[in-house]
Amino acid sequence: MKTILELCVSLALFLQIAAAPAAADKAKGAPATQPAGLAKADALAALEQKLLGTWRGLPCEGDYTFNPDGTYTLANFTPGQNTLTGTWSIRWDALPPTLLLNCKTSDFKKKFPDWPEYEYLGKTQEVKLLELNNDTLLYRAPGAEGTWHGRRPEK
Repeated sequence: MKTILELCVSLALFLQIAAAPAAADKAKGAPATQPAGLAKADALAALEQKLLGTWRGLPCEGDYTFNPDGTYTLANFTPGQNTLTGTWSIRWDALPPTLLLNCKTSDFKKKFPDWPEYEYLGKTQEVKLLELNNDTLLYRAPGAEGTWHGRRPEK
């Protein structure tokens, strides 16, 4: 709960800072450098940039790589070290924001023909972003799936 509150407060402060130059120009009677909607969009885009790159999860949870083109790879997933690929986006209609993971490919059946296929293949999984900064990615999946906690790899 504390992490959710920290994320909400950080987002609110970030949006206020991003909108401050436009508000100051408006108060002086000068035209805004950009519409307020664009300032908010820029702030949200900056937060989404933090997601890009590789995140290491715990054993069997997998390691994500989020790409700027909206695709992702989840490697080292499950005890079978499976790989999933798909597309990602963030929905900002509520706090915490929702990370949408649409799984397009899975190697479950190729590696282990007797295993059931990945349950989200061809579907979108919606998870709540609880923490996102330069070092930590934490999301909560619905139901009993729990949380995924990732860190940037050591350099």
